Amino acid sequence: MTLLVVDIGGSALKTAIWHDASLVDKQMEPMVASWELLEQALFEKWQRYREKYDLKALHLSLPGVVNQETGYLEGASSLAFLHGVPIRERLVKLIGAPVKMENDANCAALAECHQGAAKGKKNVVFVVVGTGIGGTMVIDGKIRQGHHLYGGEFGMMLIDGRREWAELGSAVHMARKVSIAKGLDMHALSGKEVFALAEQGDDLAQEAVEEWYHYLALGCYNLQYILDPEVILIGGGISQKPDLIAHINRHLTKIMSYGQRSPLTPNVQTCDFYNDANLIGLAYL
Repeated sequence: MTLLVVDIGGSALKTAIWHDASLVDKQMEPMVASWELLEQALFEKWQRYREKYDLKALHLSLPGVVNQETGYLEGASSLAFLHGVPIRERLVKLIGAPVKMENDANCAALAECHQGAAKGKKNVVFVVVGTGIGGTMVIDGKIRQGHHLYGGEFGMMLIDGRREWAELGSAVHMARKVSIAKGLDMHALSGKEVFALAEQGDDLAQEAVEEWYHYLALGCYNLQYILDPEVILIGGGISQKPDLIAHINRHLTKIMSYGQRSPLTPNVQTCDFYNDANLIGLAYL
C-alpha cells in the first residue's frame, strides 16, 4: 500500500512516500508556526503526490500523547498549536482519505522492532532525542503506554531538582543555553554548532556539551533500573553523531561509581534508522 508518511517534529517537518516497502521522495523543511499552516502544507503535499502515486492513506508521527479514540493530541509537546485540534477528523475531511496518527517514539519503535536494532528483542526502551525527549517501552514484545497513555513520556522525568529531562537531555536546549550565555539570540546556535565549538576548544561549549552527555546518561541509567530492558535505543537526529555512544558510556561509568549497588551497566545503542525511524514506523500502523 502506498502512503504519504509525515513526521511532525518540534523543529522540522519530514515527509516521504512509502512505496514498494521503502521510502522515496524524502523531504525536510522547517516546522510551520500554526495549525492552519500545517494543515495547508499537508493538503498541498497530498495533492502533489496524489498525481504521481496511487496514495491510499496519510500517516502522521506526532510529539505527545496520541488518543486513538478521539484523534486528538493530548498531554504536552513542543508544538502547542497541535493540542485541542481534532487532527484526524480535520484531515480526513480535507483529503478524503484515511488518516492514522501515532506518537513519534512509538513510530520509531515499530520501525526498529520490525526491521532494525530491536528486531528479535522482547524488552526494549526507546529514547527519542529532538527538541525535547520522547520515548516508548516495549515489554514482552508489545508497546506499553500505561493506564493514562503517558507510558514512555520519559522527557517529563525530573532529573535535576525541578528541571525535566526533556530540557536537560535535549541538544536543542543545550544550544539555546550556550547562545544566551554568549550574549546571542537564543536561537543563534544549533546543537551541531555547539558540538563544533566544543571540539575547537571553546570552554563554554565544552562545559555545556559535557553537562548534556551527563544528563543524557543519567536518564538512561534511571530507565535501566526502572524497566530493566535488554537495550536502550537512542533515536532522533542526534543518534547520527558517531561518538554519541562512547560519550554516554563514559558518563555512565562515572554515574555508576556514585553508589555501591549498580551491578548492571545499561546497554545503550543507537537506532538503525536514525532520523528515518519515525517515517518507516508509520508504514506499520
